[in-house]
Amino acid sequence: SIASTVTVTPINDAPTLSATASNPTFTEGSGSGVQGSAVSVFSGASVSTVEAGQTIAGLTFTVSGVVDGTNEKIIVDGTTLTLSSGSTGTTQTNGLSYSVTFNGTNKVSTVVLSGGSLTASAAQTLVNGIQYQNTSLDDPTSGSRVVTLTQLVDSGSNVAPNSNTATLSIASTVTVTPINDAPTLSATASNPT
Repeated sequence: SIASTVTVTPINDAPTLSATASNPTFTEGSGSGVQGSAVSVFSGASVSTVEAGQTIAGLTFTVSGVVDGTNEKIIVDGTTLTLSSGSTGTTQTNGLSYSVTFNGTNKVSTVVLSGGSLTASAAQTLVNGIQYQNTSLDDPTSGSRVVTLTQLVDSGSNVAPNSNTATLSIASTVTVTPINDAPTLSATASNPT
């Protein structure tokens, strides 16, 4: 009776995320003072924690090419964030903590979402729901704004050799297109004799 015991030790794998870049065009609203519609940045997101029973705790992404000050917006998890100024708060839909930092030299904003306990399905909905909008009604700066998903965190252990953080590089380019508005003229009638 010679026995040998095999000890099975699981290791937490980093979560996974894939998504399709929509590469949309944001077009200035047609007509003076008309707001252009927000555009979706990603679609077809697929998220997995790998191990059963875990949740998604956080997501980080960057937006480059931010040149229109407080008119540059990103809509995520039901909340509109201003990209060019540092801000913190809580998102509306899933109650995630958010932090926005802006590097004015490189024109890059970093958005960190944390403190979540999202199912994979809810995380997929969050990613598919990310939208860009420019609220400069009549003169948005033309060019590209690149939204890049950079990190996904699950609720599992992160003590080596475990890993709960996936490094990502999933980018979608938003092309901002201004529209030339007709000039305006106002004058007071003199109605002279």
